[in-house]
Amino acid sequence: MQKIKSAALALPALLLAGCAAALPAENTATIETAAAAAPQTLKVYTSASLAPAAQAYAEAQGVALTLTDEAASADLLLTDHAPGGSLLDVTSDTLLAAAAARAGITENANALPLGRSLYGYWARADVLNALLGDGAAAALQTANWEEWSDFVETLSAWMAEPKAATVTLSGADYTLPDARPGSLTATGVFAAPLDRASGYTAALLAADGTYTADALTGPLNGVYSAVTLEWDHMAADGGEGIFRRAKLTDLLAEYGADTCNGLVLVPFKCQLDDSDLTAEDYNAEGLLNYPVLADVGSIAINAGTSADGLKAAKSAALWLYSNGAGEDALTETLGVVTPWNTAAGTTAVTAMQVQQVGTGILPGVALDTAAADALTANELTLQDSEKHTKAERTAFVDGALAALGAAE
Repeated sequence: MQKIKSAALALPALLLAGCAAALPAENTATIETAAAAAPQTLKVYTSASLAPAAQAYAEAQGVALTLTDEAASADLLLTDHAPGGSLLDVTSDTLLAAAAARAGITENANALPLGRSLYGYWARADVLNALLGDGAAAALQTANWEEWSDFVETLSAWMAEPKAATVTLSGADYTLPDARPGSLTATGVFAAPLDRASGYTAALLAADGTYTADALTGPLNGVYSAVTLEWDHMAADGGEGIFRRAKLTDLLAEYGADTCNGLVLVPFKCQLDDSDLTAEDYNAEGLLNYPVLADVGSIAINAGTSADGLKAAKSAALWLYSNGAGEDALTETLGVVTPWNTAAGTTAVTAMQVQQVGTGILPGVALDTAAADALTANELTLQDSEKHTKAERTAFVDGALAALGAAE
């Protein structure tokens, strides 16, 4: 376990109450006749990338776990973005309030953050080296938009008909080989993203958090260019791509740690220039070249759950926040940087995350589930587009503005 920044806070222990009460009547049941205690049960609504955290808790604590597709019927919700619905205020409970304080939450809140994770385009290092030679990954990370988009176009044509071709990345020339390397099994430049919503971070930072059409239209035009570039060069029928847009937590759940250890990260590239920026803290080059440390998700408890369900849900939330094995479930199993800034460096890919967080990242922005779903649906409208017209771009930007609740 590595601490990126020390912010530990001990959670209070449960106090025994009623010690002076009268002793209960003598229990006459024998070992043979006493019924075995029923295991605690927990019903969880969770995204696929966060399910391992619930499973780790259930296995460690001997809890009978049920996963449900109905958020309203669950005791505990583990969601990629802040959920809606009737949820318990975590600051209304003493122990949960102490957990919230560990995450820096002191006012009313209906969820606890699970942590953060690197987001961008992930690719196998050995494939990039076979295609372009040593140093290509670093050159891709700092390539400008024109270099990146030209590289994608050239690579796509090369995959259809391999032959030597030169591309320029970060001002240096690299040559694609005249034959397909044996390590390349991908059928397209991109695989379908596992997370689309976190890609809007650069646009929102460019707008300095100003959710208006004037501030966001320019940056969202840049996102449109990035998304259409993906759609134009995506592997058909859900096939494998050289690059996949995702959070590290998504990839760990999808492929496992062993496969992910061979990955490198390229920032999500948007067509931005300084005229698109409202923010004084960022420039277009920084928004293009730094990866995002995206929010991973939230822990929430349904306000209407039963007394037993509430107890089980609270136990799970507190285990993740205050138990050593619970923290390991976050940092090692999920691969997150916790809200109190601890992270695992036990594998190559999590060690890379720790190193990256210590150098240069863009802070993730918080989106609720409704906004994230609407942004994803808006991108999916471009799936079958063949001609990218001004009207299509305008419709995409209008859809994104509506999803973000931007004012005119």
